[in-house]
Parts: sequence; C-alpha cells; structure tokens
Amino acid sequence: METVYDLAVIGGGASGMAAAVMAAGRGRHVILLEKSAAVGRKIMASGNGRCNLMNTGPLRYRGESAFAQAVISRCGPERQKAFWHRLGLIVSEETEGRVYPCTFQSSSVVDALKMGLKQSGAEVRTGAEVLSCTLSDHQFRIRLSDGSIFSRRLLIASGSPAGKNLGGTDIGPVILRSFGHRTVPFEPSLTPVRTDRVSISGLAGIRVRCSIALMDASGNAIAREKGEALFTEDGVSGICAMQLSRFVDGSGQWIEIDPVGRLFPEEDALYRELQSRQDAFSALDPTALLNGLMLPRLSYAVLKQAGIPLRGERAGDLDDAQIRSIVRTAFHYRLKVMGKRGISDAQVAAGGALCSEFSPESMESRIVPGLYAAGETLNVDGDCGGFNLMFAFASGILAGEHI
Repeated sequence: METVYDLAVIGGGASGMAAAVMAAGRGRHVILLEKSAAVGRKIMASGNGRCNLMNTGPLRYRGESAFAQAVISRCGPERQKAFWHRLGLIVSEETEGRVYPCTFQSSSVVDALKMGLKQSGAEVRTGAEVLSCTLSDHQFRIRLSDGSIFSRRLLIASGSPAGKNLGGTDIGPVILRSFGHRTVPFEPSLTPVRTDRVSISGLAGIRVRCSIALMDASGNAIAREKGEALFTEDGVSGICAMQLSRFVDGSGQWIEIDPVGRLFPEEDALYRELQSRQDAFSALDPTALLNGLMLPRLSYAVLKQAGIPLRGERAGDLDDAQIRSIVRTAFHYRLKVMGKRGISDAQVAAGGALCSEFSPESMESRIVPGLYAAGETLNVDGDCGGFNLMFAFASGILAGEHI
C-alpha cells in the first residue's frame, strides 16, 4: 500500500523548510524533498554567511510587489520573530532595520530549522530530484528518479535558478506550468554589473563608499543607491551596484559613481578645496590633489577620465578648466555598462509564477486546489537587506499554517 502524505514540499530552502515545520507541527504527515545533498544551502551562503533574516523598515519589493506586501502584512517581522523564538533562535536587530540571528551565523538558522523539522516529525529526503508532477483522483504524484511519492497537497518551494552552484533550479515554474499556471521568465536580479574595461583598469579589488546611479542613454537617472561598491575584473559589484542590476538592459546605459559627495555638499565646495590644495602642493604630481579623499588608484583613474595627461605635469601647472574637470569627474565617474552577469552568479532572480494566481492568505493556487507555491518560485524579488528571505519565510509559514 502506497503511503499518501498530507503534504509534499519540493525544495529544502527557506520557504520549504518553514512550511514543513509549520504543517508537521500541526500534525500533518509531511515529506520534504530536496535535490541537493543538504537542505538550506542558499541560507548558509546568505548575507556573507551572516544571514539577514528580515527587515523591519519600509518594504522594498519588485515584481508583483503588492502581493509581497499582502503576504508580509499577514506574516511580518513580529510573527516571524515569534516563529524563530519557538525554534530556539534569538534574533538581533541592527542598523537599517536588518535582523540577524544573534550569533550572526547562517548555520544557526539552518540548525534551528532542521531541529524544527526533526521535532515536528517531518520526513526529509535529500538527493531527491523531482522529474514531474501530476494530479489524479485528488492526489498529487511526484515522480522521482527512483520512484514516485503521493500526497494530498503539494507545495512548490524550489526557488529559482539563481546561485546554481548552491542548488538553484527552474523546476518550480516548469511544474506549475504543467498545472496551467502562467510564469514570467527568470532573469538575474541581484548580480554584479559588467562595464567597459578602460574605466575600471587597475581598480579591481578596491572598495569605495559612494552613491551610485544607473543612467539611460539620454543621461536620465534610472535608479540610485548608496553604499559600498566593489570594483571587479569585469565591472562593479557590492550591494549598491547589485541593486541597480535589475534595471540593466544593455541600451546604451552607464553608471555614475560619486565617492566624494558624502564629503562635499556640492561641486563648488570640492572646487575650492582643490584650489587650496593646488597652491599647497603645486610642485607635486596632480594626484596629490585627491590624496586623502580617495584611494590612490581611484585618484589616478579619476584624473585620467578628467583628461589630465599625467606625463610629468605638476599640480601647479593645471589650469582652471582642468581643475573643474577633475571636480566634475570626481562627482560623476563614468562606467559604460556592457551588461550584467548571468543568473548563475546572481543572488536572486526576478520572475517566476504569476502571484495573481495564488492567494496571499494561504499561498494556495486559485486554479488547482491543494497546490501551493512559496518563496522565490513566485514572481517576487526584493532588494538586499533581508527582504527576500523575509518573503520566503512569510510565504512558507502561511502555506504550512493553512495546510
């Protein structure tokens, strides 16, 4: 006689584990299927291993953001903190509303979830790659490489293809489409931006506190962020740059980096400072004008882009037009956008199943009763700062609670 589960969860990530803990904790017979050798691999890597669980500040979601807000309104930070407290995990709120485990270790989050799965009696099967799902006589058949599993309800919580080396997959939308759901193709959302090589020559490895803007071909700002940018071998990374990557479309865009605006309220203030330095350091190399304002390699790059020859000139030799050019470039250092890295390098993907076809109260399909979806499988992606994990846990908790 085949075992028929009350709930089969496809995906051992944030939303899948949260749902399994909730459903099994309410007495449901639950099996969690994860294709990798271990559950929670993306959680382990999140936040550089510190795991930013959620954010208590204003919500920052893309895709079907209204759906995300509806979900978070039903399972927001306070409910999620209570969920973690029941699992023995104490959380700590830091700057900008970011909430972390008090240990600041992602492993603590995964350990708490694994303990919750064990305590609730949920069955966990790793190395279980799902090939297809069908529905017959009010039972879902989940076909694996080594057989089939039957369940009265099915939750698709398999995430997205982002971070393929951590188990990212696009199986979720494939399954949901087989049941008649519509999906938006996945695209990289939080990923490094590729730029021209000339403007980043010699800058790889440098981190700079700055404001950063993505500009269109006409010079209009598409999006702006502040934070720490990291120059790479092929462009720019760091949280603030990855926030912009969602809007990169390859249509003649460029990035402007401003590393001095936090020091000088306006360009005239920096102009006066450089005039003063020109008098003081007149016999020195022109790079002395920016010494102490930015790292030497960035100073050199700014001067080159500003059109300063740097062939033996002294700071005192520069004319007023050249000083003003340095000022403009320091506030608007330009990187021509060549594209962005692929989805395998992305932290999060945009796209997924249309949220309008699911209930924000229960995460149940409006098309197929007993079918649910949660987390990044849905057409919701958030900015950096804990928003993606917060939606994943919220949607998983609601699904498991309803089931």
